[in-house]
Amino acid sequence: MAFAHFIARRILRDKDRQARNASDRLSRPIVAIAVLGIVIGMAVMILTVGISTGFQREVRAKVSGAGAHIEIVPLTQTDPKESALVRIQQPFYPWLDTVPGVAHIQVFAVKPGIVETPDEIQGVVVKGVGRDHDWDFLRQHLVAGEVLDLGDSVRAETLISQWLARRLRQQVGDTVTIYLVKGREDIRPRKYRIRGIYETGLEKIDHQLVFVDIAHLQRFAQWGVQAEILVGDSITPQGIRVEATAFGGDRNYSYAWREAPSDGRTLRGKGPHWIRPEVPTTLTVVASDGGGALPDTAWVRIIPQGATGFHVERGGSGGSYKDYCGGFEVALKDHRDLNAIDDRIYRDHLGEGLRTITVRARFPEIFAWLELLDTNVVVVIVLMVIVAIINMTSALLIIILERTNMIGVLKALGGSNGMIRRIFLIDAAYILGFGIVLGDALGIGLALLQRSTGLVRLPIESYYVDQVPVALDPGPILALNLGVLVVCVAALVLPSLLVTRIAPAKAIRFE
Repeated sequence: MAFAHFIARRILRDKDRQARNASDRLSRPIVAIAVLGIVIGMAVMILTVGISTGFQREVRAKVSGAGAHIEIVPLTQTDPKESALVRIQQPFYPWLDTVPGVAHIQVFAVKPGIVETPDEIQGVVVKGVGRDHDWDFLRQHLVAGEVLDLGDSVRAETLISQWLARRLRQQVGDTVTIYLVKGREDIRPRKYRIRGIYETGLEKIDHQLVFVDIAHLQRFAQWGVQAEILVGDSITPQGIRVEATAFGGDRNYSYAWREAPSDGRTLRGKGPHWIRPEVPTTLTVVASDGGGALPDTAWVRIIPQGATGFHVERGGSGGSYKDYCGGFEVALKDHRDLNAIDDRIYRDHLGEGLRTITVRARFPEIFAWLELLDTNVVVVIVLMVIVAIINMTSALLIIILERTNMIGVLKALGGSNGMIRRIFLIDAAYILGFGIVLGDALGIGLALLQRSTGLVRLPIESYYVDQVPVALDPGPILALNLGVLVVCVAALVLPSLLVTRIAPAKAIRFE
């Protein structure tokens, strides 16, 4: 092999012989064309793999960024645009992010809605998010304003898409009316100030989702029970009128009074009841429904002020609606672990009445489209490799024919057909390697240019991204280099058999 390698290098570096030999002058453009084909082919393959990988990553990130990789929802939910209730207090929340592969978990709820301005209306999906919501994705895609500030107080603010803002002719700071829809008859308006505007490029997100504080949906849906105690505004001959009431749940309420009035009577049921407090008196009621919603507590403190006056102080837990949500969103560290972690969550962490929905199940058409890109990449690589093989076959045959005299001399000196074939295969490998390196430089250079300048733009409405994304991973590039080199050299074994058909006696006289 050392001798074959030495001769192969001499063939490639023998400048003097190439200058004075007419046949060599013929092979030089053929070899140059072969190298050029390899350079272009390698650059095309690197760009194809990089663009395909970058495009898939960008679209996957957008699809899962506005939602999550996995949703945990109740079995009773049948409409993806309207959440069913589930208790926030779950064995897996909030510590599920300690499971290997899980990055974050957060609560959410969705309800259908209608956005109205003085001039336009548009159907939307209203998504409620809590204080645990991860805003990193939407911050990256903000075009104006800010994300929602979800503190202890509930603010009437919303985050809408650029598409919706244009359609409604609204901007940051304007007020829109969002009608929340519950069933077919319960439609209630809420006014929200636009705090921010985002754009992802995904039609299913931009054309539908508006973000609000989840507390608005919790109250509107009345998932829990809210207790209240009504107190009359005056003292009648019977005393002060008090009555228990409640909202939400299934409306089949029962009431339990915890404190008795100062006269020692026991209060039962809704009322009304009349009391005559001679000293400051606190009344507490616990309201429950028949549907299993968490009960709620309310209290009043009645403070007598003279013979005909009194002062009322109120308090309570504020309603059990805040203990419910529409489901949980789980973000993963690597989308490739989606199926494995989905199975693990469903098997090990979910109780009865819950199920998981993956991002693939929510957007099947997008992921099917992304998988088709892999087929396109394979087709491009195969075509480029075939072109490289044809070019190198032509170059190798020309080199062999112009070295016929040398082949005859080597055979006359005892060189074997195998050793001579190795000489020309090593020559071909050197040419291939040179073309591959130049192709790498061209492909990587163009990719870096696109990444730094965004020179090639795309219509975001059609491609979900506004410029061609390129991912430059060393693994696929190295695999392309080795694969092309090995496959092309292996394919040249057959053309190199031409060496065995050259007879020494005739070859030495060949000019």
